[in-house]
Amino acid sequence: MAFDPTLERRIRELCAQAIAAQDTEELWLVLSELREALRLHVEQLKNMVDDYPFAPVDVGDSAA
Repeated sequence: MAFDPTLERRIRELCAQAIAAQDTEELWLVLSELREALRLHVEQLKNMVDDYPFAPVDVGDSAA
């Protein structure tokens, strides 16, 4: 899974919609979408770290 800049834009839009929500029902709908978008974003970030050319333990080993 590659980084998706449109997802980041969607997260920003959903944050703005949550702030502008007029009632509780609307807010909960937006927050539900935001939660899913954030979950996908975290998944993307995890995949980016997994694809990084070295493991975090390598960093500690090279500093010693």
